[in-house]
Amino acid sequence: MNNINGIRGWYFDPEVIAEANKEGRLLTMDYELGAACPLKCIYCYRTGDSRDYEKGLMDFPTWKRVVDEAKELGCQSMKLIGGGEITLDKHFVAAMEYMANKGIIPVLFTAGQILGNEELCHKIYAKSCREMGHWMYDLGMSIFLKFDAINNDLQDYIAGAAGYARIRDRALQLLIEIGFNQFSLSRLGLEVNVSRHNYHEMMDIYALRTKYNLYEDVVISMPCDMYFKNADYDISLDQKKELYRNIYDYNIEHNIPFDTLSPFIGGLECTQLGNGLYVTNRGDVYHCPGAFDKLGNVKETSLNKIWNEFLESRSYHENYFCPFREQTNIIPTEIICELKEEMTDKYHQICPNC
Repeated sequence: MNNINGIRGWYFDPEVIAEANKEGRLLTMDYELGAACPLKCIYCYRTGDSRDYEKGLMDFPTWKRVVDEAKELGCQSMKLIGGGEITLDKHFVAAMEYMANKGIIPVLFTAGQILGNEELCHKIYAKSCREMGHWMYDLGMSIFLKFDAINNDLQDYIAGAAGYARIRDRALQLLIEIGFNQFSLSRLGLEVNVSRHNYHEMMDIYALRTKYNLYEDVVISMPCDMYFKNADYDISLDQKKELYRNIYDYNIEHNIPFDTLSPFIGGLECTQLGNGLYVTNRGDVYHCPGAFDKLGNVKETSLNKIWNEFLESRSYHENYFCPFREQTNIIPTEIICELKEEMTDKYHQICPNC
């Protein structure tokens, strides 16, 4: 049973969040490294995104300097979300060790090629997949593995790469064998992007959570340029409501605790907007990957200055769902209110925090 509905490096106790808000500390940061990726996922928000207008990536000394500044601001973890497949970047090992040596937990989002492809792993790192997995484990990393479908043909289609699902499955099995999931607050997660293509598999995918004791980040697309260029990718509003109901019913049935309705369906509340920033591989700073209002660039301005200017607005230090999904009607506010009311009526005896 998941005693805590979260993953190490992303979950923070409410007391920790409250104290960070009181003191104006940065808790976490979405951060990018590199740009190359062998996959062509049909939902990738980095494909044709207007936020990629600049061509110059941060050099590695600048990348490390931002880590230093984030640590000075109180940062405890970094979610490494792109801008490509980070494990293929030439600075990957040095970057992860630099963060870990600063006392920052690396939370890696990966498609798993390095952990599921022996030939590629040996070619790049002169190590076996298992040796790389143990290095990640010993470094204290938490890992999210891309998981969009159980059916291999469907996963390959969504990822835009034949044979990818077999690599993904080998990576998942390896991480389980090493023991990333052997904690009450797991260090293993699945990143699941919901679409019309995989909607019929969602509850089977969610059941892997209790089967393997891992966290699942089940998300409906963010409002990026690719979302609006590929609108038929999304599920209907009725399907969104049905998925929320089914997943929260599953949580109750399997004793998975939760506090409120979350954009990560069934999972963590979003603390990004009140406690974090998103820094792209080009140094641009935003509230999160769903935001398009740039707060600054770390190649021109210190992270400290950007963070303190952000704090002055205090825009998102109260309770919120996902303003960017709400504002674009990906999940309209009236649906959120409807679901919250249902949850309060249905679950309040079982989940007093709901």
